[in-house]
Amino acid sequence: MTRNQTDLRVHRPLGDIAQAGEFVLYWMQTTMRARENFAFNYAAERANELGQPVLVYQGLRRDYPWASDRLHRFILESAADIARDFRDMGVQYVFFLDRGSGEASPLVSLARRASLVVTDYYPTFIVPRQTARLRQILGASPPVVSIDSTTVIPLAHFDRQFTSARAFRPRLLEALPHYLHPVPTIEPRVRRAVEPPFDPVDFRRADLAELVSSCPIDHSVPPVPAFVGGSRAARERLARYLETGKPTTGLSPYLHFGNISPHEILLRTREAGTVEQNRHLQEQLLVWRELSHNVAHHDPAHRTIEVIPAWARQELATHAADPRPVLYPLEVLERATTDEELWDTAQRAYLTQGYMPNYLRMLWGKSVLQWTENYQQAFEVLVHLNNKYALDGRDPNSYASIAWIFGKFYRPFYRRPIYGLVRYLSLNAARKKPELREALGQLEPTEPASSRAGQAELFEAPQDANPGSGRKPLDRQRVRQRRVEQG
Repeated sequence: MTRNQTDLRVHRPLGDIAQAGEFVLYWMQTTMRARENFAFNYAAERANELGQPVLVYQGLRRDYPWASDRLHRFILESAADIARDFRDMGVQYVFFLDRGSGEASPLVSLARRASLVVTDYYPTFIVPRQTARLRQILGASPPVVSIDSTTVIPLAHFDRQFTSARAFRPRLLEALPHYLHPVPTIEPRVRRAVEPPFDPVDFRRADLAELVSSCPIDHSVPPVPAFVGGSRAARERLARYLETGKPTTGLSPYLHFGNISPHEILLRTREAGTVEQNRHLQEQLLVWRELSHNVAHHDPAHRTIEVIPAWARQELATHAADPRPVLYPLEVLERATTDEELWDTAQRAYLTQGYMPNYLRMLWGKSVLQWTENYQQAFEVLVHLNNKYALDGRDPNSYASIAWIFGKFYRPFYRRPIYGLVRYLSLNAARKKPELREALGQLEPTEPASSRAGQAELFEAPQDANPGSGRKPLDRQRVRQRRVEQG
């Protein structure tokens, strides 16, 4: 590559900076941390060159898809942490909360006063559209520059999409020494206050529960006490991970919301982690997470069924008419009231904890393929459940995990009913695997014993209900009637 490392994180060439602007605006969208933040560093560098202050602005919409108490609360907790850190740094940070009162977002008015707008580059969910919309409104002045802080290796380092971890791994590990290093924070030299055109949330006095309840969002999805948003909580969880020697971090919600950088996790683990922890993080945090972002960066269709390889779509379509062991309406799946206790345990983890260990998530997703009428419906169900309940949903990693369910990243397997050559995972076979015990051990005991089966029961395999096993499929008319009655 002929471009330097800093340039690879810049998405959209920098045009002429409006010298008459009052400040450099950092519009924080997804990198919700004050330190080890490439976008903030870029804004601070440009501001120092101009002799202007940096103004950090963050807004929280009420109308983003799947907006809920759970997601709002985590973001507001993160924002309270950010406000404290920027106060300590002497940097002005303002937060706008959309409560549906008719007050317009101040983003555009702030941007028009800026010499330059810097924001986070994030290749999925609503972020690309939001950034494109602001550029459309502003035109060429001031320029809007997106900075990639989400991965260790800049997404622009690779000029194509990789289709397997096997192909991606050596290329990533080759580039790793050039990019895995501490990320020092650049201090802005000018500390001049900016008058915002709205009343920012004062997190020193704010009641977060009251703020959440005042927003017109989905109040049926509650916050998760086990996951408190913010960089401090992320670092505490990282410290516990290193102390216990466990192979899994539970940091995916914090990575999704940008509370902690992957650089910090990897470097801290290299210093204080076990061999097994380093091996696990190299595979999960580096190879699979960065591969997922590579797909999202290069494939605009990564959130749709078009991300599924053509061979897998053809196989699933060919077997669409195969009898299903049972068909569950969305309501039954969402409430975790199927006849399969192990699957319900996985779904309850989403309902109550907003988190599901990877092994459970694979079993959870593969089962839905045989419980819905076709793979298109299964895809929609999994995206909905994942994005509504998972704190780490709406993320390149979770979209790639769902795509994996349908054949992404691997070769054809043995042919089976319903799945064709798409890899099948059996809930019954999983009961015999130590990976399941390990995954269940990561779940918090949030429900009373009377409302969930004992863990031992999950390992006692009932009569085989695998597709093609001879179990009589549920009558489709009865299923449709059940759907009507419960709808």
